[in-house]
Amino acid sequence: EFEGEIPVLEIPTDYPRPMSQSFEGDSTGFEISGEETRALNAVALQGGATLFMALAAAVNILLSKLSGQEEIIIGTPIAGRRHSDLEKIIGMFVNTLALRNYPIGIRTFKEFLADLKDRVLMAFENQEYPFEGLVDKLSLKRDMGRNPLFDVMFVLQNMNTVSADPDEKKPGLQK
Repeated sequence: EFEGEIPVLEIPTDYPRPMSQSFEGDSTGFEISGEETRALNAVALQGGATLFMALAAAVNILLSKLSGQEEIIIGTPIAGRRHSDLEKIIGMFVNTLALRNYPIGIRTFKEFLADLKDRVLMAFENQEYPFEGLVDKLSLKRDMGRNPLFDVMFVLQNMNTVSADPDEKKPGLQK
């Protein structure tokens, strides 16, 4: 998946990129209403995908439009607890997956979602391969101002929000 040249995401920025990583990046949080969540779930279901996959497809397309690139790598955390015997063990099992996708402009969203779904499922099958091991094996030319493989991390936190009324739960997404 990561043979050959690794694309570097070139998004227009307000400020020059620092010479070395400062980890002063930012995150953008937002909430999606229950109605919007149901609509997004319907789009995902039509494509035989999950909500995570549909939103990751949208993020890839956005990054492609901003950068003018048709090859995007994003990172995403994975719980690392594939086996039921690990569920009750205390400890950190989180790994990072790098997802390489091709949001080519002539494809429909449905076509891109189908491709991204296959790539995500393949990445999940290899989730136990340590991210650091992948970076070492690739022998990448290092730029101290960037992460070695991707510059954008996509995290979906799917949770129910609670209203002021303790008996009312509102379905929705919150990032």
